[in-house]
Amino acid sequence: MTTTWTMPRFQAAVAAAWGPDTCDPSDLTDWHEDNPSRGQCGPTALVLHDVFGGELVLGEVHVDGVQHGFHWWNRLPDGTEVDLTRQQFQPHEVVTTVRTKLRPAGAPGRCQGQYELLRRRVLEPPPIAVADPVRIALVLLTDAGGALLLQHRSADALAEPDQWSLPGGHIEPGETPQQAARRELFEETGLRVPGELRPFWSGVRPDAVDAAVTAEFHVFTAETPLPWPTITVGEGQAAEFVAPERVVEFNLSPTAAFVLWHALR
Repeated sequence: MTTTWTMPRFQAAVAAAWGPDTCDPSDLTDWHEDNPSRGQCGPTALVLHDVFGGELVLGEVHVDGVQHGFHWWNRLPDGTEVDLTRQQFQPHEVVTTVRTKLRPAGAPGRCQGQYELLRRRVLEPPPIAVADPVRIALVLLTDAGGALLLQHRSADALAEPDQWSLPGGHIEPGETPQQAARRELFEETGLRVPGELRPFWSGVRPDAVDAAVTAEFHVFTAETPLPWPTITVGEGQAAEFVAPERVVEFNLSPTAAFVLWHALR
């Protein structure tokens, strides 16, 4: 059945869909349940444009006269401006320098996965709970200086294609989650971690793969000593240790962002 969207109905649906995994990675440190629209402006503006059309509007965010980022919202075909995420800002954050922007063709260069996940949650039917979800093991591997190992996923990957995520993959029958994490890390990067992998987070994300698939995640953490080990890329396009301040420069996948949000907490 085709949904007939009104703006109040859309606003309620998109607000219910926001989370750390739909947040712009540059705002992850500021996202929390009491400010759920933080970092959601880009994906929200794109999904609203998918439904209602019109134009995208771009502003700069200034603090004490210095730019600290951008803010996106919408202008509808009748000229009405709609900004569903303006409430994220504190009084000292001023949005200025408004200009309209044409929407580029194809996927966005940043927050690709965040937009696709938010769109799925708002516009597609809710996932159906299954008795045997897909089981996935991931590794949050850092070096002694705090740099994080990220993997650039293949452009044809079934989940989160062409995005930077954490090494990991499916848990095979007969494997423990830790065994799968070790195997996937070696297959994808050629790296082996001495000692135990420490459990970091586990839980179910019902729409992490697609709208019909429930995924059970097991995330492990470990630290490797400096200097950085030699990486041998076995799967995906690339893998590298990334300094913490540079992580937000990457097209970070929603899954990686979700895990990092837990780490930042």
